[in-house]
Amino acid sequence: MSSELRSGDTVEIFTSKVDTAAPSRDWLTFVITPRARSKIRQWFSRERRDDMVEAGRDELQAELKRAGLGPELPMDLLQREADTAHYLDVESYLVAIGEHHVSAQSVVQKLAKELADEDADDIEDADVAASFVRDPLKRRNGHVGVTVEGLDDVMVRLSKCCMPVPGDVILGFITRGRGVSVHRADCANAAELASAKAARMVEVDWSGEHTGSVFRAAVEVAALDRSRLLRDVANAIADHHVNIVACSTHTGTDRIAKMRFEFELADPSHLDSVLRTINRIDGVYEAYRLVPGKSG
Repeated sequence: MSSELRSGDTVEIFTSKVDTAAPSRDWLTFVITPRARSKIRQWFSRERRDDMVEAGRDELQAELKRAGLGPELPMDLLQREADTAHYLDVESYLVAIGEHHVSAQSVVQKLAKELADEDADDIEDADVAASFVRDPLKRRNGHVGVTVEGLDDVMVRLSKCCMPVPGDVILGFITRGRGVSVHRADCANAAELASAKAARMVEVDWSGEHTGSVFRAAVEVAALDRSRLLRDVANAIADHHVNIVACSTHTGTDRIAKMRFEFELADPSHLDSVLRTINRIDGVYEAYRLVPGKSG
């Protein structure tokens, strides 16, 4: 590598397909052109950035788990925080966390507040339930397939923090101006509300009638990285006629790809079928439903 070339020399170049193949910092001591030196430095700069993204992700996941919010990153909220802090994208935000320019603990506190604001910040006394009763001929809770004990007609919404689907054990909380918020029983936010605001809890149950309902679910896929992996997984999901609304992917230095998909489906029973199809894809060794906000 360090042999100086002269005009007329013939060179045979060998390249490697091994994932660990990479330039060496020693090359900077003998390369001649500024472009070569710049390209080598760029490679190490990208490598360091990848390491910092990974470090930031690990720190954030550890803090999320410590806060009882689970290890999965809420990408939509994280993007919002990155925008607020004037970072170019989530990856740049993770680099800042990995380099300790931004505290992972403070980020998680902000994310937890965002989740709490969506579901509990404006909860009022249980007596306000009466103000939600509408025209009895118009059943507003039918579109999510949930019934509320003691109230024939009330606005009902499925919480974004844990995305319950029929079959999950659920709890209900009365909110101000937004009806009843429905959580999974094992949701960390629901557990906190149940202990602090027990008077606002109401019993809810799946009605068994989901015609016209749309449910959102999140799955994570772990696989050995390869060409066209993302395409194959996305196609497998789309073949089940579900609408993909969000997707994120990350490949570590061990060449393990972690992909997260959020999609909407009309029939929750299709979820198991989707997971079985994904698990049959070449290279995939695990596919499972994610439950954001799950305690423990």
